[in-house]
Amino acid sequence: MNAETLLLRQVNPKFMDGEVLTSQAFCPFSSDQGKLSVYDGDMISPAAAYDHWTNTLKNESNGTWGVTGSEADTAGLGYASDALENNEAHALIDFTAHSNSQQRKRAKLLVAAAEARGCLHKP
Repeated sequence: MNAETLLLRQVNPKFMDGEVLTSQAFCPFSSDQGKLSVYDGDMISPAAAYDHWTNTLKNESNGTWGVTGSEADTAGLGYASDALENNEAHALIDFTAHSNSQQRKRAKLLVAAAEARGCLHKP
């Protein structure tokens, strides 16, 4: 993973306002312990990430969106590979150095970057 790596995020339909992402799409929940699950775009395509999330893991997704490692850096967030037994391409964006209000602000920066790029895979 590097600054050019796309960090791919599956967005639940309830985190969309029409065709626009809400800040919840890139903000970790309390159960996430400050770390947002993404896919390492160097290891998996946006379409394959969507397929894994929806067909293998049986979750809902409105589509695959992404930010680069550089965009995470600019938002003051770390990122790292976090391979799982059922997902070698799993990675995390780390928000733990920031308060809840700062996490929301940084999530908005990621949403803006993802919106500017557009949806990378839509079913």
